[in-house]
Amino acid sequence: MTGSDARVTDQQKPDEPTGEQPSGEQATGERAPRARAAGTPAARLRAAGAAAMRRATVPALLTWLVMTPVAMLLPSLADQDPFTPRGAVLPVAAGGVLLAAALAVAAARPRRWRVPLRTEPLTGVAAGLLAAWVVLALRSTLHGTPFGFAGLLGDEGRMSAMVTRYSATAVPTDGIVAGVPSEYPPLFPWVVGRASALLDLHAWQVLGDAQTLTISGAVLLAFLLWTRLVPAPAALAIAAASLVAFGDPRKAHEVVALAVFIPWVPATFGRPPRGRLHWLPAGILGGLVVATYLGFMLWGAAGILVLAWLAWRAADDRRRYLAYLAKVVVVAAVTASWYLVPYGWTLLREGGQMVSDQFPAPAITSNPFPFLAATPLGLLQLTGLAGAIWYRRTTWWATPLLCLIGGAYLYRAVAAARYVFTDHTGLFYHTARMITVLLAIAGVLTIVHAGPGLVRRFATRDTVPHGITAAALAALVGWSAFSYWREWTPPPPGTDIAEVTDTHRYAVLAHAEPRPNGKRTRFAPAEPRIRWFPVQQINNAVTEVLGRDAAPRTLSYDERLFAYLPWPGYIAVDRTAAASTSHWDDRHDALAALAKVQDPAAFAKASANTRFGGIEVFVLHTNPQAWTWGDLRFSPSQFSPSHFTVRSLPKNTVVAIRNRR
Repeated sequence: MTGSDARVTDQQKPDEPTGEQPSGEQATGERAPRARAAGTPAARLRAAGAAAMRRATVPALLTWLVMTPVAMLLPSLADQDPFTPRGAVLPVAAGGVLLAAALAVAAARPRRWRVPLRTEPLTGVAAGLLAAWVVLALRSTLHGTPFGFAGLLGDEGRMSAMVTRYSATAVPTDGIVAGVPSEYPPLFPWVVGRASALLDLHAWQVLGDAQTLTISGAVLLAFLLWTRLVPAPAALAIAAASLVAFGDPRKAHEVVALAVFIPWVPATFGRPPRGRLHWLPAGILGGLVVATYLGFMLWGAAGILVLAWLAWRAADDRRRYLAYLAKVVVVAAVTASWYLVPYGWTLLREGGQMVSDQFPAPAITSNPFPFLAATPLGLLQLTGLAGAIWYRRTTWWATPLLCLIGGAYLYRAVAAARYVFTDHTGLFYHTARMITVLLAIAGVLTIVHAGPGLVRRFATRDTVPHGITAAALAALVGWSAFSYWREWTPPPPGTDIAEVTDTHRYAVLAHAEPRPNGKRTRFAPAEPRIRWFPVQQINNAVTEVLGRDAAPRTLSYDERLFAYLPWPGYIAVDRTAAASTSHWDDRHDALAALAKVQDPAAFAKASANTRFGGIEVFVLHTNPQAWTWGDLRFSPSQFSPSHFTVRSLPKNTVVAIRNRR
């Protein structure tokens, strides 16, 4: 691919047709003869781009489909402890072999510093291998444990509860308080939960593998979507850099949503050289992003509006552009309606109590400028920021990325000011995830744009090293893979657990979480010792009283109950992680009033008819003074044998089950 048609940086000409128009129409909307339209520069660019995209995407998909099962099975075949050097190095060894093979192929190519069109299939294969390698890296770390990263701690436990809930129902609902419309975007846990039901597996055992495959899919999707906008080598570099910038497997649904969201914005609202996406797939992608993780839409809303306004001003047919946007919005709304309609209707009818953004997260005071970090990623991001500003008038990609970056910072600033006065963060600190990926992508595109000119400036054709482009791409991919492996691999034996932080700690917790029966996982470290919650004994006690198929509404002092069992909960334990639709404060007030009812008969009647429904099972923590749930205290005398069957269980746990009448 040579000349202006091949360059990622060419600005779309004002007279070129855009993606909302059929390929045989001019920008004015008049239908041109097919032969003449096919001969325009824009048509030739689209045809060349479509052919290049096919040559890259098909090999990428086929490679990923073939190699991913191998990557899933290889850690089990090797059967190595991931805490040992032998177990940890498996992905590095495999990645090194693949990288060496890629460099050998590149070295055998003709002496050219530019990337020709025929390298697209090889780049596609490399992208498929990188995505499959991610599976190997994460699966190796989780070998020997049925849990995902962080075990059932915090958000990981709540995600497990959502997955478990959707293994029993297809209706979008809160993961703990069943019957309440889901506030958190439900698409990822819904898919995993329904898949676990179809496979007849425990949902909590499926989540780790689902998150691993989702991160891998995010790498592949990023490559596939960017190949429509840029040459395949640049798309591969973007996918690799994005993985390092934000590839948290605990937040796999966010990673894949962001991988789709960022290229979707310029492809839908901007003016890419190959034309915009058709309104139907653009709307579907937008709706899927909303149903997967709504945050990116909120943080990028201001940037999208500015970008759409700029594109509208530059459009030759402004009415047609507005009609295109309207179609995209309608299709996106319909696609996400199964989630948005019940959620929105509940807020309109009953209101909500937003408490989840009052969590005092350490990230609130984190550095909002990742491009100032003295790291390779920080340098790439600083390059991206400078490049996006410098090339904003001469390239098609700089303005969309700047709009999204600026919009995210604007949201952060406004939400931070609001937080000072209201104690509501609006989760503004999560904008860092989007900003860091945007800057990394801008860094890659800046290098792609400036690289050829720098080579021409400082070298002659005879002195350009053979295979410099392939070598640079291999170096970036290799660095990205190695950095990601180091970030998510558990520390070696003998490491002081007190010194293990961040991502390494999440890998340790995946193995430290005890199984439902109290047994430790195969490679569980000596520390930390996570307190076992006797969910199996609770289930046995309830089954004995209410029957095998019982699914009682339960008040539990530990949310891990809902990660294992698809029982409807009365209230979430963590206030700052509860959905606004669940009215946590009101439910807590109802519980506080219930705890004050000391007469056993009155207590039995009141607990069966609270404002938010009856409570059939109480799972409480015991101490010498009382039985407790959070900050509330109950007394054993409230649970009379005529109304409740009480069982004392290990780990200072008691379960009181309402007798059947």
